[in-house]
Amino acid sequence: MGRKRVLVEGIVVGLAGAAAVAIWFLLYDLAEGVPFRTPALLAAALFHGLRDAGALTVTPGLVFEYSLVHGMAFILFGLGTAGLFALVDRDRRVLFGVFMLFCCFEVFALAMIMTLGAWLFHTLPPWTIIGGNLVAGLIMMAILFRDHSVSLGEVLTSVE
Repeated sequence: MGRKRVLVEGIVVGLAGAAAVAIWFLLYDLAEGVPFRTPALLAAALFHGLRDAGALTVTPGLVFEYSLVHGMAFILFGLGTAGLFALVDRDRRVLFGVFMLFCCFEVFALAMIMTLGAWLFHTLPPWTIIGGNLVAGLIMMAILFRDHSVSLGEVLTSVE
């Protein structure tokens, strides 16, 4: 698999994951009655030192700021997973490494929220973060598995 294909695949996979999480939180925010609250909240905490969700005003600027960081993080993750899947084509045992990478990404997302402020977990329940990343991970893996012709059986037996 050539570098260009890995780059393109990584960007596509990353953008698909970012879009999945963005849609997940848009639906959550709509259900809560405050569209775009989650990206605005995270941007305000990350870039502007917000420490109280009650002081948040949702603005397009905040949503845009967070969307850029969110998209870039997922593109970088997509590039890493695309690179690993290029290795999977040669050695199926690398699938275990891919699984570990996805688990670490989930822990990293939760740790980043905790680093920004534990108070965020009162406003943004951990299940929303876990659920959004799980949906994104499944979509990203589906794209990678489809493009690399890897079966579920190979994943389950790749550690032997």
